[in-house]
Amino acid sequence: MNTLAPEQQARVAAALHPAEELLWVGKPCSAPMPAATHGNGGFLSNIWRWFGGTTTQAYTEEETIYLLTAKRAVVLSADKEPREWPLMLGMIQKFNEAPDGSGDVIFEHDYDERTETRTPRGFLNVADADRVRMLVSSAADAAYNASPWSV
Repeated sequence: MNTLAPEQQARVAAALHPAEELLWVGKPCSAPMPAATHGNGGFLSNIWRWFGGTTTQAYTEEETIYLLTAKRAVVLSADKEPREWPLMLGMIQKFNEAPDGSGDVIFEHDYDERTETRTPRGFLNVADADRVRMLVSSAADAAYNASPWSV
């Protein structure tokens, strides 16, 4: 938690249940401006800015925080209710990894019938995505093995 600002650490502490064990905390990586648009005021840079891009724009909200505890995975967003998933075997629906090691650990998709689009939900655009995937899988295995149903 030492990479979080004090107000973010307070949000994490408030989201935890009493005596809940925090296994991992993270934030989305910042998405750099595409390589073709780097430069000072070039044509492509201007087009990038017209469509809302900046050199420091985050992939997702800057205030999003991801938590993995011994019992659940949680996404804390600044403007939405926390979203959480209980740890269970097979909870990772999809895993995407970029060449730089960042990626998505997806737990579910929201489907919008009106637009026929699927929005992934989970730990999106995290650094060292494979490590995060393994942490989630290991925590889910441990949660299952600690449950009365594993006997």
